Amino acid sequence: MPINIDYYPCQGLIKDSSAYLVFKSTYPLNNWVQEFWQLNIPDGKYFYRSVPDNCVDIIVNLTAPEDAFIVTPFSSRKTFEMEGPVSYFGIRFKTLGHQGVISTPLGFWNNNENIIDAKDILTKRMLSALSTGSYKPMSFQSRCKSFSTILLSVLQNYAIDPRLLRYITYCHQNIGSSINLSDKQCSEFGLSARHLRRLTSQYLGLSPREFAKVLRFQQTLRIMQKEKYSSDWGRWYYDQSHFIRDFKRMSGVTPNEFQNLSVLYNTD
Repeated sequence: MPINIDYYPCQGLIKDSSAYLVFKSTYPLNNWVQEFWQLNIPDGKYFYRSVPDNCVDIIVNLTAPEDAFIVTPFSSRKTFEMEGPVSYFGIRFKTLGHQGVISTPLGFWNNNENIIDAKDILTKRMLSALSTGSYKPMSFQSRCKSFSTILLSVLQNYAIDPRLLRYITYCHQNIGSSINLSDKQCSEFGLSARHLRRLTSQYLGLSPREFAKVLRFQQTLRIMQKEKYSSDWGRWYYDQSHFIRDFKRMSGVTPNEFQNLSVLYNTD
């Protein structure tokens, strides 16, 4: 059963609006998938600064669809180097939504680089569907609709450990306060603090505290996209220095810098 919480993670802004396209999934696919996206890289050497969002992405190189990979959750910004012209099409799953197509727990196939060759984990049926849906020339909107149909034909319901669900719900409801992960608090989830660490590592790919910090960081980004950066950090952080320190660890830059840069850039 997919998790039903009000959580809509985002990445940073790209100055060229045509370079990054987004299509929000609709019911019933939105039980598993947050959105589809496409990144169009111009001619030249480019870099993409990706920030943590607690999501799993399946990404296909539209120029060479056999080049498909999976990006797993991480806790500090990652910079990807790309040589254009090339276009990447991505499926961004909601928290644990990837289990609808990948039944093996994330902890069994995740690695330190957080990038997995799709051939190593996806079923032959899913790989074939990805390849077929990527080779056909079509508009972004049409490709999203095509992949929606493909995914709905292969997605399966899955069970979430109720203890993990209680922990995720607790984190979401306590973004603005210090997350308590003592054995006493964890007993309310139905397990010990040590067992919680094993469970989050296995299914979320992060430690309990890392997962909670990414939730808070993403909530901050969501507000920053709607409002000019001011004192909104006070809603979720002890003080301004705490906010800037955590934000820089997650994004690689300060909040002011983040709002004034493009996450897709070249060095020319």
